[in-house]
Amino acid sequence: MRSALLLSAVALAGCTGEAGITIYNVAPSVSITDPVDSAMFEEGETLTFRGVIADDGPLDDLTFRWASSLDGELASLDIPDAEGNIELTTANLSPGVHVVELQAVDGDGLDGSDNVTITIDEVPELPSIRVEHPAVGEQGVMGQPFVLLVNVSDAQDPPDQLVVEASSSPTPGFVCYMVPGGTGDAQCTASWADAGSYLLTFTVTDTDQNTSTANATLQIVDPLDFDGDNDGYTPNGGDCNDSNATMYPGAPEICDNLDNDCNPNTLIDVGTDCFDDDGDGQCEAPPCANTSSGLADCNDADATIYNNPNVQEQINGTDDDCDTRIDEDTSVYDDDGDGFCESGNCINASGTQPDCNDNAAPVNPDANEDCSTSYDDNCDGLTNTQNAVGCQHFYLDQDGDTYGVRGGTECYCDTGVQPYTGTNSNDCYDNNANARPGQGSWFSVNRGDGSFDYNCDNAQEKRYNGSYSPCFAEFAPFTCETNSAGWTSSNPQCGSSASWVDSCDNSYDAFCMGVCILTETYASCTNCYTCGENYETQQQTCR
Repeated sequence: MRSALLLSAVALAGCTGEAGITIYNVAPSVSITDPVDSAMFEEGETLTFRGVIADDGPLDDLTFRWASSLDGELASLDIPDAEGNIELTTANLSPGVHVVELQAVDGDGLDGSDNVTITIDEVPELPSIRVEHPAVGEQGVMGQPFVLLVNVSDAQDPPDQLVVEASSSPTPGFVCYMVPGGTGDAQCTASWADAGSYLLTFTVTDTDQNTSTANATLQIVDPLDFDGDNDGYTPNGGDCNDSNATMYPGAPEICDNLDNDCNPNTLIDVGTDCFDDDGDGQCEAPPCANTSSGLADCNDADATIYNNPNVQEQINGTDDDCDTRIDEDTSVYDDDGDGFCESGNCINASGTQPDCNDNAAPVNPDANEDCSTSYDDNCDGLTNTQNAVGCQHFYLDQDGDTYGVRGGTECYCDTGVQPYTGTNSNDCYDNNANARPGQGSWFSVNRGDGSFDYNCDNAQEKRYNGSYSPCFAEFAPFTCETNSAGWTSSNPQCGSSASWVDSCDNSYDAFCMGVCILTETYASCTNCYTCGENYETQQQTCR
């Protein structure tokens, strides 16, 4: 704790000059900068304390003192430099908690101080030793070398300056010296001729002749009573191979072509993956010990299940044919990978509707019906239904003439369905099948709405046109000719009847003709010829 700055009293620290001015003296200022408060160090470690001192007078006039609450005043020859820096270096602080103080006193007896608290941890003087080998319960064999191993250390000395000695009781007494390496490990090799329990004592000595000891027990046994492979059995205990930890009485058989359980009455490798346990000619991991098949059996506890691509899977939750799939090709398995199976309750898909063809992925309840196929694409029991993909639009055709009208269509794959059978919307009147584009026939009654436009050309075309021109006679070959066929009156309306002349009949006076011929007055023969007209009642038809 730093002391407060003290202002001296005039009577104690001041003096009066010639002009009667009183001069005041200030106590020194002290601060410890290193180490920090609560720092910890080991016994014998070299420490450097640093501080800073300031005063209103020359620093040379000050006296200084470092002190420890445990060790008293600490010797120091260091004095502050021009900036007031001062140090103390020591490696002799006692173990424990120290309050180290730096104090400065000026010529008038005024002082300033600061302190820091540190801890010095005690370092043990004795070396340490730990037995690594033999471990607890470890055994050695009569007459065979055994490695002894310890680890040593010392707070003051490096490991290679320590001396380690091993001894045995009851015999042979001294066993060996052990030289530690850089990590403190020290070892030697020894042997014991007789079976028995031996107490081993290991002693480590440092350069100050401080010693520490550690003990271990070693059991020396007959070779036939030694568990050489550490499997829990000795040759005298029934181990048939004491150099292989997988071979001992009751050991599980493994695929190594060895008698692991030391029982000649059991088959070698029986019960393992390389043994055909169910007698179906296959084992789990070929090559097999008792069969020549190279196929892997996925269930070696069931002779009915083995690797056979010709086996039909059953709905039983078992891989019957060992192809790594379960219940494939059955109604509960989605075989084509479209998310649906035949039963609708699949073990490998989420679809709940039945698949009507589980060998074709495009066919499933989620598919779209398609006009280009001849089967039921979406499993609804119908083929090429209305609005299927690729369908053709058919127009409303109420009169069934294959010509429809605007205003409504339905989409079908092949042919329309009444009343949607029109392949176009060109029908001009959809209540009469005779009224349609391209109609070539003539009609004497209107199509139903008063119009005779049967061929949908937006006009009424009359079949019979023209006015009649009279008949006239020709001398040779004494015939009658009609100038033109036609109505004897005006052209009647569609559906109406009138008189129509379409031909002329000739007649002559035979006596007149005879006289004409005999007298060779042929020019007068026309007087013997008479032309008559043929009339008929004709109905005007239109389209």
